[in-house]
Parts: sequence; C-alpha cells; structure tokens
Amino acid sequence: MKKYFFYLIMFALVAAAAYPQTVSLKLTGGLTWIDGGDYSLGLSGENRLLGDNLSAMSGAYQPLDHGLQGQIEMIHNINSHLAVGLGGGYYRVSREGRVTGSGLVLGVPFALDSTITAKVSVIPFFINLHYLAHVASRLSLDIFAGPVFEVVQFNFQNSSSTTLLTAQTTEKFTASRTAFGGQAGLGLNFEIIKGVSFVAEGCYRYAKVTDLQGNWSLLGTSSLGPVNKTSSISTMWFYRLTAGSTYDQFAFFDTAPQGASISGARRAEINLSGFIASAGFKFSF
Repeated sequence: MKKYFFYLIMFALVAAAAYPQTVSLKLTGGLTWIDGGDYSLGLSGENRLLGDNLSAMSGAYQPLDHGLQGQIEMIHNINSHLAVGLGGGYYRVSREGRVTGSGLVLGVPFALDSTITAKVSVIPFFINLHYLAHVASRLSLDIFAGPVFEVVQFNFQNSSSTTLLTAQTTEKFTASRTAFGGQAGLGLNFEIIKGVSFVAEGCYRYAKVTDLQGNWSLLGTSSLGPVNKTSSISTMWFYRLTAGSTYDQFAFFDTAPQGASISGARRAEINLSGFIASAGFKFSF
C-alpha cells in the first residue's frame, strides 16, 4: 500500500508539471465524525457492566465520535474539468466521560468515582482527483476522490478513586500508528471575485488503525501502599467478558488476555471512518 501511495504522489506531480494551466490553493475547516470502532464498543460494554453491577450509578463514559478539522490542498488544473490535488491537514476527536456509583463487594459497601478521557489526533495526507462541472456562471460542482495516508496518535486516561482499599489511581496509555485509506466527496465552489471562491463540501473518509502498542502506566496510592506499574510494550486489546451477561471490553496488556470468562480476544481497532463537513476559500492563480 505504501508503494502505491508513492506512485500516486509521483503521478500527481508529473501531471501537475505537464499541465500547469491553473494552480489553486484551498483552505477549509469544519467538523469530522468518526466511528470509533472497538474503543466505542468497549466503553458501551463497560457502561452496561457497571450499570448491571452497581446498586447506584450516574453518568456514562463517552465514545469517540466527532471533533474539529482543518486542511489545505494545492490543486493543479489539467484542463477545464480535470484537476489533481495534493493536501494535508489535522483533526482531533476527544471526549470525556465520568461515572459515579456505589455497590457491594462481599457485603462490604464501596463508592466509585471514575473519569475516562480519550483523544485521537490525526495528520492526514491525501491525493484527490477532481472533476469540475460548471453549473452556472459563478457556480461549479467539484467531485473528488483519492487515497489517504494518516499519522495517528491515541491517548487514553482513566482517573479513578474508590473507597475499597482507599485507592486513587490514574491509568494512562499512549500509542502512535499510521493508517491507509481513501476518501470521496462532493463540493460547491462559488466565485466571489475573480480568483477567489467560497467552498462548501462534504466528504466520506475511510481509515482504520490497529495494533496499537505503546506506553502504559498505572500510578497511585492505596491503603496497601503505592501503586506503580509501567510498560513500554502494552497493546490495546478488545475482548468479550462473560459475567452473567456478555460485555464488550478493551484493556491494555503486554500479551493477549486469557481466562475462563474472556473470549474473542484480538488486537483492538479504532475506526477513523466517517463524514467530514467543511467550508472555506479557494484562491486561484
């Protein structure tokens, strides 16, 4: 896949050099939505697990779903209808969710207060093949599609306290990976003045990142003493936990989780696929 992406970049550069009729710079920003994949599934399962086992519960952990994005694209027109664009950008999706509750363990009452924060930061690079259709004197339709390469960083933190053993801990995990995918979209260009157009567009982007291995730590205190656990080779795993009912879960381990209550363990996947809504300006030279 990396080889094909390199060939596409070379093709775009050659096409731009061979047909240097018009060059445009497009600057856009807006919102992006992602599926979340196993992270969102695991949080949903954890919410169900806590709801079924706590005698009182309020709040919920929140899935990764939407955030802000911005991008820049240099577009080289081959002719009045076809163009090739090279671009990049940045988007971030982050959510925080808090759960409080109480319950019993072996007849001993306890209280729980936990906050989970997660963030996905992504730098996408892309090549678009554009087809431009003029529908009015100042209005044109832009249909585009192409491959995407993404540099992804995932950050997770769970800060929790419980009256059991008077424990206060913070769990952290950070991993970086790359992902390949594609995108396709539709835009409207309205020429405000010669050389300057207002752009509004929607795009669907497909990309997934897996095999998230990175730095993990669990630090804190308890009535038994300090908590100090770290690993530089932890991986995010997805599995199903059977405890009366079956719950989707994710956690961070150096090796695959095992046990009579665990099934379907695999390396977790964060699905970055989703819709992008953008607006901005295009400057033609």
